[in-house]
Amino acid sequence: MAIKSFKWLALLCGVSIGSASLAHAQDSGPLIDALVKKGILNDQEAEEIRADLIKDFGATSAGKLNLSSALTELTLSGDARVRFENRSGQNGTTGDTQDRNRYRYRLRLSLAGKFQDGWFFGTRIEPVGNNRSTNITAGNGVTTTTGPFNKEDNLSLGQLYIGREMGDFTVIAGRMPNPLVLTPMVWDEDINPEGLSEKWKHEAGRVTWMANLAQFTYETAGTTNSFGAAGRQNTFLWAFQGGAKVKVSEGVTVQVMPSYYTYSGGASSAGALTTPNSASLQPLGLSVIDIPFEVGFKIGSLPAKVFGDFAYNTDADTRAKAALGTTKYGTEDKAYMVGFGVGTSKVKGDYEAKVFYQAVDAFALDTNLVDSDLFDSRTNMQGYGVSFTYVLSNGVVAKLTYANADRKNGSLATYGAGDIATVNLTHYELIQADLSVKF
Repeated sequence: MAIKSFKWLALLCGVSIGSASLAHAQDSGPLIDALVKKGILNDQEAEEIRADLIKDFGATSAGKLNLSSALTELTLSGDARVRFENRSGQNGTTGDTQDRNRYRYRLRLSLAGKFQDGWFFGTRIEPVGNNRSTNITAGNGVTTTTGPFNKEDNLSLGQLYIGREMGDFTVIAGRMPNPLVLTPMVWDEDINPEGLSEKWKHEAGRVTWMANLAQFTYETAGTTNSFGAAGRQNTFLWAFQGGAKVKVSEGVTVQVMPSYYTYSGGASSAGALTTPNSASLQPLGLSVIDIPFEVGFKIGSLPAKVFGDFAYNTDADTRAKAALGTTKYGTEDKAYMVGFGVGTSKVKGDYEAKVFYQAVDAFALDTNLVDSDLFDSRTNMQGYGVSFTYVLSNGVVAKLTYANADRKNGSLATYGAGDIATVNLTHYELIQADLSVKF
């Protein structure tokens, strides 16, 4: 694993050197574009000049590492973070409390490029955890044979996608940043879904119209036809989203993006919901309408917003019956969030504060998608969270997060695969202190 991680890092470093060479050769790009606009050069002549500049620079000592002349832009970026985290949860059966104190860190490196005719690609290397975590926990690599301070070396390819922009339309294929407008109530921000997505965005006066479609591979069954045995199908998540952002007045905007999520196929075994604390991929009984919204405005010179989300699972009866053998709790089908934020976190001295309240019914959402930190990856939880972010220096950010939640319905388990090892979680608290650098 160490050799593989080293190769990924070496590749990114090498390409970043090459991208610097490419950027130098493209210093004349704006001038060439201006000459094309004035009709002095045609498009073909402009491309030939760009290619010659790159070729000439490649002959110098700084340009020995050459990149394709088809590239028009290449960007290396990333972030590094160190974190102290405390999670505590109470077992409603025994009354015992479990505490987990962890020191964690992560590194994410991204390489993205653009080509002619709107084509682009992106990659990101990040630590391997699970689908909702890119953290490495200090001390986790220690065994009886390796001793203290052993390295947990597990970098992997977290994103790889190719796409094309065609005016208002964008199409992306691969393992991508989530293309949907979302909140952590429904989607953990660390999830990089795999599959296809199509985006449309059109500005018309004060209104920006948007539509997002996605066809994600949720789980692959492997062999779908077992020579007469009971076959299984790949599971797919289908997303349909459309809405608008409206500029109501100077400094005031309203955005609403209704969504619908449904699933097809059945790679996982039936009845997986009978073990609510497992990480089962069973999406049985999920057909979710989701409406994230945001109202932006200013308080003095500071940007502020009211944000929230409302979700309703139209097939909660099926999900409840899969878990309990009865539809008695099929009304546990709703989830909502409402919050307020003020400030920004862009340059030195900036600060941003947020507070929210959230309540999620037991069978309202997909437990494999919800945020893994704030409420420990659970449904059937209600509570609040607050965070404060301060920019210490350009690119250096400190953040403090606190969340406090309780079980919503005492007659049901807290569904989901959390870090607190009980299905009978009655109270949960989270404290996170982060120090991050971004480049």
